[in-house]
Amino acid sequence: DCAEFIKALGSFDYVSANKHLMRINKHLNQVYNEIAVDVDRELQTYRELSYEFQTNSGTGGFIVVENDKQEQQQQQQQQQQQQQQQQQQQLSPKPPSRRQASSGQSSPTRNPSFGAYQHRPSIHQYMSRDVDAIPAVNNNALSPTFNNILSQGTFQGRDEQSVADHVVLYTLLQELCSLRVILIGIYRLLATSTVDIDVQTILPETEKALRLYESGTHEIHNSILGIGIYSEIKALRHGLLLEKNVSEYDIQLSATHLHLSRATLVEWKQLAMDQEYSDKTYHRPEETSWRYSLFSSGEDKSKSTTKGKFSLQPNHLQWLNRWIASEKSKMTLYFMNLLLEKEQSLGGDERSLWANMEPDMHGLIRTFRKKAGAQSISFIYEVSRDVRFSVTGFVSANAPYDAPMGLNSFPCIYSYPHEPPRDHWPNIIAIMQGSVSTLQQFRSQYFWDKMKGSSYYIARVDQHVSVVIIFPDKHLQPDTGAMDFLQLLTGKLRHTEVLTALRTE
Repeated sequence: DCAEFIKALGSFDYVSANKHLMRINKHLNQVYNEIAVDVDRELQTYRELSYEFQTNSGTGGFIVVENDKQEQQQQQQQQQQQQQQQQQQQLSPKPPSRRQASSGQSSPTRNPSFGAYQHRPSIHQYMSRDVDAIPAVNNNALSPTFNNILSQGTFQGRDEQSVADHVVLYTLLQELCSLRVILIGIYRLLATSTVDIDVQTILPETEKALRLYESGTHEIHNSILGIGIYSEIKALRHGLLLEKNVSEYDIQLSATHLHLSRATLVEWKQLAMDQEYSDKTYHRPEETSWRYSLFSSGEDKSKSTTKGKFSLQPNHLQWLNRWIASEKSKMTLYFMNLLLEKEQSLGGDERSLWANMEPDMHGLIRTFRKKAGAQSISFIYEVSRDVRFSVTGFVSANAPYDAPMGLNSFPCIYSYPHEPPRDHWPNIIAIMQGSVSTLQQFRSQYFWDKMKGSSYYIARVDQHVSVVIIFPDKHLQPDTGAMDFLQLLTGKLRHTEVLTALRTE
């Protein structure tokens, strides 16, 4: 069932996966019940043997140690009462047979007043060793049958520790698979995000997975797979919040979630690299039956490696690294004016700000303007009522806030060249307000202004930001190169290429 469940998850067959998950739950409950019955039977046998040992030794040599102090005191009182009863029975020191003990009132197994065994440990207490059976004297005083049981390390020859380990293992597998079901749903939502990531829908799913993990058992919190899946959930959550805060032009929260997401991925990567394998060579199959490339490992993904060596990092870790890098590039472009001031104060410039950045969107814009002869490429933020905005990138939730009005409600957050084309702003705003339905569908819009003699190309990047390309001459027809570049630029800002990697190849 576990194998079929994992196979169904890989094929995104949720009906079959749910069926096998229910069967796994049923099997686990059945195992728990069987162990509980075995424990009760073995404890009863153990009590009979302990009674035989007590009567042979003449003292209360068997002690049940429990965590509850009140029950320990009660046990001591009952042992004293038992010793008094044994002293009164000195005239008949012969111990009752096992048959007599099962029907008479003197048997500790059947006697309801024998409080040391009234409160039987639960299966969870028994498996976690909250209740221990400790012989108080040397094993030489025990009967041969009892010595045989101790030598086997279990009652009736059953290895309950092995059974407990299997129960823990299957419980851990059940929790991991339940988390993976939620995460696969998240990846499917990301994969179907064609033009804009639906953060409002996906983010609650990550919160659900996080709560499920935190309510899990102790074993999942200390297992390698559990720690890895916890890192995956946190990275997804911080990545979604990063996308949300960047589009809302909040530099403080954007920087916070960028740092937390990268720190989480670094820890996860180190955890994966520190694992010891019997064979360090990572074999990848030439073909895969996985429908989504996130869970596949085809040959085409190994072309960037050298000398036949493959990365030991999980595929979803590599994809998350790629996504966060794309988010970082988008954040750097949106907040470039603010970040460049800080970079210049440290002796840097634009090149150092974008060094080792992939993709380099500023370099892409600079190259296109030089080749195509565009006048400017600008990003315009459209202020909304439900999101606070400030050109500084930070608005305190507790401070008084006056929303920008008029032309100021369409501020320029990025422009190349650095000076925004202010004389074109009324035209740009008029085009945007007259093309609301087109822009909301994330389609490119072309417009030629007779008065200015300029051509405008506009496309929406996300819910708040649009990009505008201005040419100083008349284009009788939309320029193919300009339209292609607009599609390329907005695609990178929407992480289209990264999200496409989750889809069927």
